[in-house]
Amino acid sequence: MGTLLDYIGRLVESLEMAAYSYIKPGAPHRFSTRFRYIEDYLITATSSLDIYGQAYEAGLGVSSGKETLLTIGLGRMVQTALAKSHKRLGSRARQAVNLVFIPVTVSIAYSLKQQNFIGSFKRMLRSLLQIDDPKDTVALFEGMKLYCSEGLVLVERGLTQSRLISERIPIGELLEVLSLRVRELSFLTKKLNTVLEVGSSIKTLLEKGLELNDVLVRAYVELARAEVGEPFSGLKEVEQRVLYEIDRELHKSGRDLSYLIVPLALALLLSYYI
Repeated sequence: MGTLLDYIGRLVESLEMAAYSYIKPGAPHRFSTRFRYIEDYLITATSSLDIYGQAYEAGLGVSSGKETLLTIGLGRMVQTALAKSHKRLGSRARQAVNLVFIPVTVSIAYSLKQQNFIGSFKRMLRSLLQIDDPKDTVALFEGMKLYCSEGLVLVERGLTQSRLISERIPIGELLEVLSLRVRELSFLTKKLNTVLEVGSSIKTLLEKGLELNDVLVRAYVELARAEVGEPFSGLKEVEQRVLYEIDRELHKSGRDLSYLIVPLALALLLSYYI
């Protein structure tokens, strides 16, 4: 299934193509006049690539028995990635990328040699979200507060270091709370099956020889249909002219679907493995 370099290449391609593919109504794309700094999705990850390498090796380590969920330091890896991306981009950092793709990277690497990739991936991700070691949860909590502009919601919900320690609040619960403001996280904690279904569609369309940009636009429409319904539910043909008109109307009404970029990138990444 490839090496670390193969994985990094697929991750970078997934983020780049998810952000730039066109036309995705209501979300960033190559010809968008509404969204600026589209490159920040990719730069957020590339500014922390060494951490993604650590996450990949951690997944392999757990798979081989050399590591355990408590020794890989998931929360600390995510905190470091958040810090690196914030140092590079400041408030422009798309921290949902790190919050989603660090645990995803561990889970993919772990599942590479398993007989049932999808089942193994889902089980591993579920196990990662159940980690409640204070060394990890406190590190993640502090990283979210320091480097995520939406991290204030954690304090608003009454979370503190002492509560994390005394109540053994798991990583998944922290992500659930933050998902109130960072909607991308819900695709990791609640809607993973939707992403996997879209990933399967991407794989099928690519195997039929469709061009990647067109495949991703179709996948985006599938995601948007499941997430928001109209004006995507009645969309039968994915034509540039129609998509442009929908994009213009969503722009006028102020609807922002940019949070679908991360699950779209995740669906593309998973399509290479399922």
